[in-house]
Amino acid sequence: MTPGNYTIRAYRGDTLQLTFTITDGSNVAIDLSTAAVLMQVRTHPDGDLKMTFAEGDGLTVGGAGNNIVTVSKVVALDGCAYQYDLQATFATGVVVTYVRGAFVVTEDITT
Repeated sequence: MTPGNYTIRAYRGDTLQLTFTITDGSNVAIDLSTAAVLMQVRTHPDGDLKMTFAEGDGLTVGGAGNNIVTVSKVVALDGCAYQYDLQATFATGVVVTYVRGAFVVTEDITT
């Protein structure tokens, strides 16, 4: 499966709030209730880890099909264009990356 590509635009110091709905190619919900879901932000794909979103730390999984991933966390990064992906590791050991892309942070003015 090829991950979807989505650019996240965030403002330094603000709370990033967004939702991903995870479905298969037929638009059927993919149940993430038994998966460990993780999103990481890095300087580039193999670069320094800058920010992590995990269940209980800026990320929740819910919805009727257990396929709604909600991200909510203060962006504590300097203004820059980073890279991220959203990945699920299932109890069977299968790992699937569902979304990836640029994570663009704009510097704030008001502190």
